[in-house]
Amino acid sequence: MQDGPAPGVPREMPDASPSHGIAHRRTRGWLLGSWRHTGGHRAACRVEPDRNAGRQHPVAHARGYDEVVPPSAHGHIYWANRGCEDVNTNGLATMGRANLDGTGVNERFITGANSMCGLAIVGEYIYWTNAEDVTIGRAKLNGSGIDQSLTSIGKVKGIASDGRYLYWPNLDDNAIGRANLDGTGVNRSFLSVGGPSVFSVAVSGGYIYWADYQNDTIGRANLDGTGVNRSFLSYGVSGPAGIAISGGYIYWANWAWKEASGGSIGRARLDGTEANQFFIGGDFNPFGLAITGDYLYWTNPGTGAIRGTGTIGRARLDGTEVNQRFITGASLPTGIAVGP
Repeated sequence: MQDGPAPGVPREMPDASPSHGIAHRRTRGWLLGSWRHTGGHRAACRVEPDRNAGRQHPVAHARGYDEVVPPSAHGHIYWANRGCEDVNTNGLATMGRANLDGTGVNERFITGANSMCGLAIVGEYIYWTNAEDVTIGRAKLNGSGIDQSLTSIGKVKGIASDGRYLYWPNLDDNAIGRANLDGTGVNRSFLSVGGPSVFSVAVSGGYIYWADYQNDTIGRANLDGTGVNRSFLSYGVSGPAGIAISGGYIYWANWAWKEASGGSIGRARLDGTEANQFFIGGDFNPFGLAITGDYLYWTNPGTGAIRGTGTIGRARLDGTEVNQRFITGASLPTGIAVGP
């Protein structure tokens, strides 16, 4: 199999069909980190599914990728501005940030990245992948302490965390890699995924999920690397890029390469039922997904031919109140995360 092209490279969209799915109350991949505010201080928890009683129980956890965020102006949306269709952006890629209500937009919150793609928030830090520098970058959530080369990891796109480790698709080794949060203990082949076209990863409920763009599948395995199912979800998945998990559902972006439209957002239950490939449709082409509270956010890269024409979309988790231009002015936005 040939390596999938980078954002901005043509790829024929498969025929649309119904879909299957997965889910739970959190988000990842090219996606999410989040936080909960209680009283006068910030408190965070990870919500683990109760497989016996069908309930969810909060578990003490460092603020990060697995948490639930109430939609308010006090949190932020972060997105990766890859910048242009050129494979190597030569340090011109940036990270954008805005308030959760769409105000206070800053397209240059973090600068100096090279083909920034995936985002993940853990505790006081935001992590990103530099696809062409084959590194993971890190900074504090206030934008200070920028390190564009926290660790070298091989050709990469998305990134996710369970609050203890970082996970990413290693396209060089057809695997998912894993490392400690400080960049040490790198294992580039933690989990074999069988091909070089995995774009994003997500972690939820003791599982890791990944989106395989060329094979039109979403895979799943246990967090210890066992129980690998490379086609956990396939029916109706069409060029999946970003994935997000929340409230018993999995959401995925069906992305049509180098097109301004032709994509959709699919949704299904974690057991594969109630699958809907066109849960959110219309004239757009989503890539990265993130969830906080009652809202789903996504990136619309467009063709990337003209800087500043990408957008951030938003809708309620029930698929209503769709706004494809919730935030405008982004430049080939790819990964997205939500947090403090």
